[in-house]
Amino acid sequence: MKLTVLMTVYNAMPYLPEAVESILNQTYRDFEFLIINDGSTDGSAEVIEKYAKKDPRIRCPKKL
Repeated sequence: MKLTVLMTVYNAMPYLPEAVESILNQTYRDFEFLIINDGSTDGSAEVIEKYAKKDPRIRCPKKL
């Protein structure tokens, strides 16, 4: 069974890498990770895109 993990982000850059790594390091591997950037202005979008390029489970839709 595939699972969807949803994370919303708004100006959370200092905490974002730890939060993303926590999800990615779970023992259950069959999931999609949807990260929604809610208009951050602190560089969070760039961090999310960097992770999305490295892990195919991560999706960061521009618009819903």
